[in-house]
Amino acid sequence: MDSGSVASLLFEAGSLMLIGMVFVFSFLGLLIVGIHLIARFCEAFPGETAEPSANLKGPSANLKGPSANLKGPSANLSRNNQAVQPGIDGNVIAAISAAIHTHRQNSKK
Repeated sequence: MDSGSVASLLFEAGSLMLIGMVFVFSFLGLLIVGIHLIARFCEAFPGETAEPSANLKGPSANLKGPSANLKGPSANLSRNNQAVQPGIDGNVIAAISAAIHTHRQNSKK
């Protein structure tokens, strides 16, 4: 190989690297600008937030799980003594607990 072909190959490699870096930089810049535009749009036009319902109507409302009928100070603790968030209904916790229990029982067989 002569030095002319090596120099031309290095120049071509450098130009491809530069083109690739400019492309990636411009793509990331457009992505950041797009995220900022979406954030401004969401601040200008906020959507409605749904309030969690205190009383569920549906199949999970009648489930009798280990934490379905908690009363007193233990009402804010789940089955594993972890604090429950105030917005989560006890019926939802009971339904999830029942589903996990059923899944574990079915997977043992």
